[in-house]
Amino acid sequence: MNQSYISCREMYECSCPELDRLVDICLQFGAIGSRLTGAGWGGCTVSMVPTDKLNTFLKNVKKAYYQTDVQRLALENNSLFATKPGRGALVFVEA
Repeated sequence: MNQSYISCREMYECSCPELDRLVDICLQFGAIGSRLTGAGWGGCTVSMVPTDKLNTFLKNVKKAYYQTDVQRLALENNSLFATKPGRGALVFVEA
């Protein structure tokens, strides 16, 4: 994830200072990998965080990134959340 982020930032130049800051914050507070993602150029990050560090991670990211800017704080409830990987999509074929 980290190498993918670096190539997006440096080779494809599709990052921005806000995303760079968010990735740095996520890595600083316990993510083992973090990268930009989403449609278009920039917009959000996805981070891999050990389950036992998740609550502290979310609290620290909120404090370091969202609470430092009024516009970001307004988006925090819909923007900062945890999820688990799933099995992915399935296709059912009737025979």
